[in-house]
Amino acid sequence: MPFPNTRQALQDNGYVFNHTKTCEACNVQIEMWTTPKDNLMPLDFKRDEHQNETCEPHFASCKKPELYSRKLREKKEKEKAAAAAAGPMNPDA
Repeated sequence: MPFPNTRQALQDNGYVFNHTKTCEACNVQIEMWTTPKDNLMPLDFKRDEHQNETCEPHFASCKKPELYSRKLREKKEKEKAAAAAAGPMNPDA
């Protein structure tokens, strides 16, 4: 099932508007919506060339997407742990 990309499609699929906030990484206004599984999802709303409003998850365009995506946050933590376990890089070795 494709992601609902309009306000009406979001509502029709059980999403509920929660609040707006400014992203601390990008300094842009985003809308927080509650998903059908009761998670918060940050969304960017934009107008296309025909002035139709569409949305996409904010972590698709955010400078620090791990702020909003548990999967991306866990991936970054694993990468950090792996780098720490590997020790300091030594180009002379």
